[in-house]
Amino acid sequence: MTRLLLSKIRIHPIFWLVIAAGTLTGHLWETVIAFVIVLIHELGHAFTAHWFGWEVTEIELLPFGGVAKLDEHEEHPFHEECLVLIAGPLQNIWLPLLSYGFLAFPFWGAAQHQIFLSQNSALLLFNLLPIWPLDGGRLMHVFLEVVYPFKQAYKRALYFSIAALLAFSTLALWHYPFSANLWIIISFILFAIYKERRLLPLRFLRFLLTLSSTKKRYARLKNLSVPKEASLTDVFSMFYKNAEHHIHIRGAKKPDIDGKSLADAYFKGQCKGNNISDYQ
Repeated sequence: MTRLLLSKIRIHPIFWLVIAAGTLTGHLWETVIAFVIVLIHELGHAFTAHWFGWEVTEIELLPFGGVAKLDEHEEHPFHEECLVLIAGPLQNIWLPLLSYGFLAFPFWGAAQHQIFLSQNSALLLFNLLPIWPLDGGRLMHVFLEVVYPFKQAYKRALYFSIAALLAFSTLALWHYPFSANLWIIISFILFAIYKERRLLPLRFLRFLLTLSSTKKRYARLKNLSVPKEASLTDVFSMFYKNAEHHIHIRGAKKPDIDGKSLADAYFKGQCKGNNISDYQ
């Protein structure tokens, strides 16, 4: 399993840039230590995901952590998503013990130990910020999906991430105005949020497609009440992740509609129009 996951590791160009900058400026130890911490952090995510039976297609390493790319056509239970996300930061909890153990070897001195502790703490705290695509931002998104419909949860997570990134950037400008690596990371995160916002329609379409084709039955039930003039687009926007949906059409003498059946009919072209009343 370890060899399989290691074969899927890819280093993002931004990380190569940070590694090159660290090497050229004489900070080789800092660069090597950062790489090791990020690698172990991300493997924590990947191993946990693999343990739950998730399909890990790629592990992309970034200066502030990484992204384990998964099969997007699968939906996963809330507790599994939380554990996979927490598994990365948990590695940063025990990693200081590794550094203390290395002190017994001649290649690892007090300077390297201090660098390790500082970088490990910085990565842990930074990664827990509620900003997409950091672990804290993704965890926030998972919790928002419990409270809000899929589309709304995604939008709220991204908009909050922009606000939080703006606040963090203001502090960074005040305390670390000339930290090139930090501003590279901030720029990358901003672009990642922008890219994710652009991909939202595609994510939403995949969510509906997965819902229409899955054979799973969810314990959570959402009873939706919509007017007979409601469009299918508006109705689908009310759908939650990992939930069954019963749709009552107000003002129409029709039985309640099952959300999964509605999505299935939509993709099969069985809906006469884009109005909920056109179904059946």
